[in-house]
Amino acid sequence: MEGYGAPLLSALRQRIKNHAGRQELFQQLRRRLEQDEERTLHPKAARSCHHRRPHGVEDDHRLPYKRDVDRIVHSKAYARYVDKTQVVYLVHNDHIAHRSLHVQLVSNFARGIAEILRLNVGLVEAIALGHDVGHPPFGHEGEQYLSELSQEHGNGAFSHALHSCRLFEHIEPLNLGEAVYDGFLCHDGGMRQMVLVPHFGKSWQEHCEQRHRRAAQPDCDATPATLEGCLVRLCDTMSYIGRDLEDAISLGIITREQLPKTALGTTNREILTTLACDLIENSFDCDYIALSQELQEALCSLRAFNFAQIYTNPRIKVESVKIKRSYRILFEFLYADLVNKGTDSHIGQEFLPSRPPVYCASTSAIQIVIDYIAGMTDSFFVKTVHKLFVPSPIDWP
Repeated sequence: MEGYGAPLLSALRQRIKNHAGRQELFQQLRRRLEQDEERTLHPKAARSCHHRRPHGVEDDHRLPYKRDVDRIVHSKAYARYVDKTQVVYLVHNDHIAHRSLHVQLVSNFARGIAEILRLNVGLVEAIALGHDVGHPPFGHEGEQYLSELSQEHGNGAFSHALHSCRLFEHIEPLNLGEAVYDGFLCHDGGMRQMVLVPHFGKSWQEHCEQRHRRAAQPDCDATPATLEGCLVRLCDTMSYIGRDLEDAISLGIITREQLPKTALGTTNREILTTLACDLIENSFDCDYIALSQELQEALCSLRAFNFAQIYTNPRIKVESVKIKRSYRILFEFLYADLVNKGTDSHIGQEFLPSRPPVYCASTSAIQIVIDYIAGMTDSFFVKTVHKLFVPSPIDWP
């Protein structure tokens, strides 16, 4: 409590014996924290006093973006990260990155930079930890298969960035800050440009319009509304490139000697250190987040190497045909089962009972199937396919 003044705290503690006194104490302490933000943060950084939720203000002892972080890490969707593919799937190796590790690495990397740039660390952490909850089983490959099936059934393309918003707004509603949802929606496409100027003052209506555009065109770009969102967007790309290289080297897919010679170095530590220093140098006290042209080219070179040698490597994709076939079989069965049996269907028994009533009443059958599959972990996907389609021994009395 240092810095808040002994007389103030002494007086407030006298009134903390009742609920009203406690609330007054928390409100005064929170106002002090907001005043600290006003004094120390970058002029264009997100302020807690400007935090807005789609469904109204909520009083709490925490600053609102910190509350958003807590809601995300305590969510069921966050728990499922632990068995969601990052790049390599169906490999028994405890040191290979999954989504859970990836979002933590993005958060840690981005928060370290945000502190120096004087940005709102709570907002950075919330966006970083929640941005990938919309990923379906088996990463971007699974996203492609689910998107194809969704389009075949007239439901439009599937985008994991858009689904991250949908998940925490409708499926497991958390009523997060509008800037957090915006960070989710705009987090991908980090290589399109390395000088990101936020769309300051973006309204919730404009954000929703960008969602509609993303639903129609999954590859369309959307600029984050905040410096914090721009930072996470770049840090997302920076965090996975070096880590994916290290995973590929540890699995024997590539050797370190094969890596392109760039100014970034040849280890994940060198890559992140070099990028962080450059990002800080080019963004400090600016109204944008930027990387130098030299390091942008170096990062593009490494990313192109990763695509050629890792992401499309046949040694990683040996199960792709089975996964794609399993997606189709599972999707078509679940849809027909839901349409024909309703609440007696597999989804009606396993998924809908724990969903909000408004979700069940307003969501189409095809979207429910997409939501159910997208929320699966890799192992639960395989387990469900096995349960529904592989014969099991019969327990005869």
